[in-house]
Amino acid sequence: MLDGKKIALAKEFSLIKSMELHDRALQVLPSGVSSNARLWHKSCRANRPCSIFIDRAKGSHLWDVDGNEYIDYRLGFGPVILGHSYSAVHERIHEYDEKGVIFALDNPLEVSVAEKVQTTVPSAEMVRFSVTGTEATMHAIRIARGYTRREKIIKFEGMYHGAHDYLLFSTEPPFDSPRAVPFPSSLGIPKALNDLVIVQEWNDFDSIERTISKYGAEVAAIICEPVMGNAAVIPPAPGFLKLLKELSDKHGIVLIFDEVKTGFRLASGGAQQLFGVKPHLSSFAKSLANGYPISMIAGLQEVMGVVGPKKVAHGGTYAGNPISMAAAEATLDEFGTKHVHDSINKFGEKLMKGIRAILEDKHVDGIVQGFPAMFQVLFTKQDEVKNYRDLSSCDFELFARLQLELLKHGVMFDEDNGEPLFTCYSHDDRDLDRTLEAFETALPRALESKFPVEAENRFTVWR
Repeated sequence: MLDGKKIALAKEFSLIKSMELHDRALQVLPSGVSSNARLWHKSCRANRPCSIFIDRAKGSHLWDVDGNEYIDYRLGFGPVILGHSYSAVHERIHEYDEKGVIFALDNPLEVSVAEKVQTTVPSAEMVRFSVTGTEATMHAIRIARGYTRREKIIKFEGMYHGAHDYLLFSTEPPFDSPRAVPFPSSLGIPKALNDLVIVQEWNDFDSIERTISKYGAEVAAIICEPVMGNAAVIPPAPGFLKLLKELSDKHGIVLIFDEVKTGFRLASGGAQQLFGVKPHLSSFAKSLANGYPISMIAGLQEVMGVVGPKKVAHGGTYAGNPISMAAAEATLDEFGTKHVHDSINKFGEKLMKGIRAILEDKHVDGIVQGFPAMFQVLFTKQDEVKNYRDLSSCDFELFARLQLELLKHGVMFDEDNGEPLFTCYSHDDRDLDRTLEAFETALPRALESKFPVEAENRFTVWR
């Protein structure tokens, strides 16, 4: 039932229709959403009447069901690299939609898209397509185990690699919890899997060397986001990715880059191109098709060669479907014919510089960390955040209050300080000016705000 406080908040934010839909959703969808990641944190749920329901999107803007317009920096958690409803992608999709959407047989786009990927992604000697990022990392783990005939997996604290049991550990453990201990991030994960997961701290050179020295012969794969994108945006320390590759090669371990967020976003060839380190396997999704459901496992021919009948199983009814493949082909074509990444980088650099200037002008402790296409604002006295535990000194509550104030000014950040801000090809100078004006107005109000907030992890941690 709708209470008076929720109705008042709905009126304050002009979200009456969203509130009504949210109330209906709670009756038919667990927690009122189709994905836990879409839940607003507790810090904002207490001060917002509901989740926001979107009616439409175009370019760099969103419109909710109440008619409110927002400049979008969530971009679907990163997939929208060109812009919402981008015409070249839209037109290509409808060309193939008229031919049929699924055949249980191959289609020519699978070959042409794979060939285009080969020309840009350093590790993509061979690829297999799937639908979601979760599938891509799950299959990459199976391929690594099939190739090495080993079972243990090394992952890093604070990194999220999809919602499957094998890697849903230590995605957001309590800051005061023991380090290097695998914390399952959900109920329902078999306890036996704890023994197969080794958790490490990002950018800790000594620890990873000691761990590989001790367990190297048992480890099938090291998996990491080459840039941490689940716990703000934390780049690799200089030489860290190179060390991971050297250790992997020395001990016969498969190095997997989870480029679901960074792939085709930080560069046309992903973070592996940007940093000059070629992993054995990679997982991609999101920006590959400007938001259409597709993912991909790419890797060296020797490693990918274990996939096939009576070897390593991989399949999916919707894998390689022509609609998503058409979106991917159109997106990759835009990368090749337009200065997409140059434009995104120029816009993002101006936005990051503008936010830094406002923080300095307002005498607010904070940093803007990351890359022009993917960055985050962190309220902290630190000069940089190097790993997940460093986030413990950041003021998440202030960021949540800032996000609420920005909403009132038509700017959509994710209220989760761990989720990056994303930029796209459709963002323009008008968006830049409006965003910085809103930020300059919203920041003092967020600092002065007295509403109660309570920090809460995205995932309830169960042991």
